[in-house]
Amino acid sequence: MIYFDNAATTKPSDNVLNEFVRASNTQYANPGSIHAFGMENRVNIDRIRLNILKTLNLSNKDYEVIFTGGATESNNLAIQGFCLRNAKRFNHIMTSVYEHSSVLNVFKHLETLGFKVDYIKVTPEGVLDLNDLKEHLDGKPVFASFMGANNEIGTTNDYGKIRELIGEDSILHGDLVQAIGKTRIDFTKFDLFNFTSHKIYGLKGCACLIKKKKINISPIVYGGNQEEGLRSGTLDYPSISAFSVAISDLFTNYETEYKKAKEIRDYLVKELGSIDGVALHDFPTCCPYILSLSLTKKKASVVVEALSNKEIFVNSVSACYSKSEVVSYVLKTINRDDIEAKNPIRISIGKYNTLEEAKIFVKEFKEILESIRS
Repeated sequence: MIYFDNAATTKPSDNVLNEFVRASNTQYANPGSIHAFGMENRVNIDRIRLNILKTLNLSNKDYEVIFTGGATESNNLAIQGFCLRNAKRFNHIMTSVYEHSSVLNVFKHLETLGFKVDYIKVTPEGVLDLNDLKEHLDGKPVFASFMGANNEIGTTNDYGKIRELIGEDSILHGDLVQAIGKTRIDFTKFDLFNFTSHKIYGLKGCACLIKKKKINISPIVYGGNQEEGLRSGTLDYPSISAFSVAISDLFTNYETEYKKAKEIRDYLVKELGSIDGVALHDFPTCCPYILSLSLTKKKASVVVEALSNKEIFVNSVSACYSKSEVVSYVLKTINRDDIEAKNPIRISIGKYNTLEEAKIFVKEFKEILESIRS
């Protein structure tokens, strides 16, 4: 089996699984319980928060970690939580046209509540159009949410320039789900940002929102007032502990994994770029973990299925909407035509992939293209 769909989810590492099993067997008490067994887990979770901030080079005096059940929840908590709490001062909010659906759909909802929403364009090279951003600023503070790396084409945004344009009085949120561990990030540029465990060789169902302590947000889920009242629900200590292992491993092995992913992607770009009927979406700001291409003479869905039959797994579009959408809205935002937007293939590389797998993929991909009728 060759798995090139790591942007959808990653295989949990042995370190993560071992920690989850260990904690599940020995530290299963509810962290909210007042007895010693539960309190021990609560103390351990607070220690994990400190370790995460230390790994990201953030001060626990300025930032705090809120654990959630996933990236969608984190995005909603950050965006809705802030905007609903601060509606009077921050009625003007903005995002980009190629954000993940868990961001775009929140902004569309806030628009129905009376917020002034600007959807900033992206350039044909797949990055935020800073000139368009500049034109939508009116000198007053805004709430802005821009992704770190696009989940379909892998292009990365420059948060230093974004922060410089919107100013220190504005609030900047970053959806870093696809960017974390795939590109260098200065986390101090953000007021709020989030990422999730299952994209970094951890488990599904665990994520975090990290925010400046001075930023006030409202909860979107109500219950037992866990996480300082911002995210009610029993804390899952084993998953949180496993998540912390995934984060630590991610940054410890950053340089090695980045170099390997780049080698694989560079090979794929060279080989696939020479195939007739293949249009690569390769840009200078692409991280090495995602390669997007479109078929101009074949149906991508047919090719993806044929590859799947050979146990080679790639995706056509984002896994979050692949069953409901026909056209890639991301490719449309960078001015690709309907043929390319309807036939994208995303190859997403992970730490378990090898150059040899890439060579097998190219061989099988070429054979499939030759065998399928137009």
